[in-house]
Amino acid sequence: MANPPHPPYAPPAADVLQAPRTAMIVAVTALGANVLVLNVLALLAAINLIRDGAALSSGTLSTAQVLQFLPLLAAAVAVIVWLWRARTNADVINELPDTWGRPWVIFGWVVPIISFWVPRSIVGGVWYASAPPGRSGWAVNAWWAAWLVYLLGSRVLSLQEDGGVGSALFPVVCEIGAVAALLAMLVVWRITVFQEAQAVRIRDAIAAPPA
Repeated sequence: MANPPHPPYAPPAADVLQAPRTAMIVAVTALGANVLVLNVLALLAAINLIRDGAALSSGTLSTAQVLQFLPLLAAAVAVIVWLWRARTNADVINELPDTWGRPWVIFGWVVPIISFWVPRSIVGGVWYASAPPGRSGWAVNAWWAAWLVYLLGSRVLSLQEDGGVGSALFPVVCEIGAVAALLAMLVVWRITVFQEAQAVRIRDAIAAPPA
């Protein structure tokens, strides 16, 4: 008696799509640490500005910048790791155009000039590939707008004496940076939730018996 034919191999959903939840938690935590540091800097600068007429002394700023560097570095690494995973998933969910491939997940942040739009393009593509049809990408646009304003404000401060630490613009720039980090947290969280829902959809499709 012949053995019955084996059914075709169907990979489990975990092999097809893994939502980057762990990477999301690390990225959101690191971004939250940046929000905290920037808000503390803005508060201290505003208090000093009202009391002494200057935002922060150079010595205070140097200490604050050292404290800010670690969460900033952690957030940069965590977001890139998360985005690499999310970009890979997006190709599984809905194949993305080849304009900005995976290497640009890293290089897009550091190559001059194009760093002003490549990360936004990649994140926006991942959002639209992962989100339900018709879902607005306002969070991506708001995050990138706030980030660019923060970069511009930081550049303006760097051109001033003592890095602009005595300027009334300093606490404003810090708060804009905090808003950008908060919006980045929202984007990272929402894309991860979208991809978890897509993983369930793919799992169900694989498990469904053939028609």
